[in-house]
Amino acid sequence: MGRRGGLAARFQSLDAYAKTMDDFSIKTRSGGILTVLTALIIAVLVGNEFAAYRKVEMLPELVVDKERMEKMQINLDIGFPRAPCVLLGLDIMDSSGEQQINLFQHVTKTRLSKTGDELGLDSSAAFDASKVVPPPETGPDGKPYCGSCYGGVPPASGCCNTCSEVHQAYIERGWGFTDPDSIEQCVREGYAKHMKEQQGEGCRMRGFIEINKVAGNFHILAGETIKRGGEHSHSRYDYMPTDFDFSHTIHRLSFGKEFHSQSNPLDGVSKTAKALATQYQYFTKIVGSEVRYRNGTVLKSNQYSATEFTKGDSVEGLRRVSPGVFFMFEISPMRVVYTEHARSLGSFLTAVCAIIGGIFTVARLVDGFVFKTERAMQRKHELGKLN
Repeated sequence: MGRRGGLAARFQSLDAYAKTMDDFSIKTRSGGILTVLTALIIAVLVGNEFAAYRKVEMLPELVVDKERMEKMQINLDIGFPRAPCVLLGLDIMDSSGEQQINLFQHVTKTRLSKTGDELGLDSSAAFDASKVVPPPETGPDGKPYCGSCYGGVPPASGCCNTCSEVHQAYIERGWGFTDPDSIEQCVREGYAKHMKEQQGEGCRMRGFIEINKVAGNFHILAGETIKRGGEHSHSRYDYMPTDFDFSHTIHRLSFGKEFHSQSNPLDGVSKTAKALATQYQYFTKIVGSEVRYRNGTVLKSNQYSATEFTKGDSVEGLRRVSPGVFFMFEISPMRVVYTEHARSLGSFLTAVCAIIGGIFTVARLVDGFVFKTERAMQRKHELGKLN
């Protein structure tokens, strides 16, 4: 018992938080008000700290981009209210010398009415002959039908049984598809009539294209793309719609996968052409971006800045401008790395303890000052009454 009592007494002597007896505690009105204010201040500050603890920040870091031989995906959604789908082509040229023509493998063209209503997907890139008169089963000689390619490069089957196959054979030869009315397959399918049906309509392109991550451009122009000897040109023919211009709205344009807080400066840009021969040029500077999340996931994407320039044929015959929309892109040698960062639980608890301890300490000092001031004023008042 003696040892236990002595040990307890030693621990009692180490108590840094000496307690005052209730008989010597004085509660005042000012102390009550100060206690309420102290509790409110602590609640507000702790709430702010908790919000900061829950908040996840992205800390940026600029590094040299060492990635090579990458492919880059361009996501696009562009509307042309006054240009029909049958007239629009989508091509890519880059500084490596690669050219990609009529890239509609992953891009759909939706026909738009004059009021902007969607009329359905356009199939002019590969004319759907199943909706019209099918090719005959046998030819004049009684053998299975085998359509002529009219001098174009024939497909593997050796036969061009549809208008689109003849058109593709012409493209492979580098010829322009100038007169479909002289081609039996196109006359049977009503190809030229189908083209003219879209006169006065609009078009909306949605999808994505893949390019080499080098400087270059992709463009949307009117007419057929013809490739000869490493160069390509765009030609319009009499059977194509003639009433159009390149007024457009960029609903979405991004390079690579999108991530939270990514900014695409060309989203929502809208232009109205004042003349047919108006060419819009957008110059973009692409910066590689990498987002590293706390769970170990790494997302690679790109951000870009943009400037624009417009060329228009305001005076007839003064100069010729190919109407269309061009997107030029340059690749920055730098990469921005965003690392997801959040405060630790230890730092949050430390901040909470600091807030509570600091506020209570300051409140005790203020309470002591107010209490002494009140006592002094009370004594002066009592002395004044006695005199």
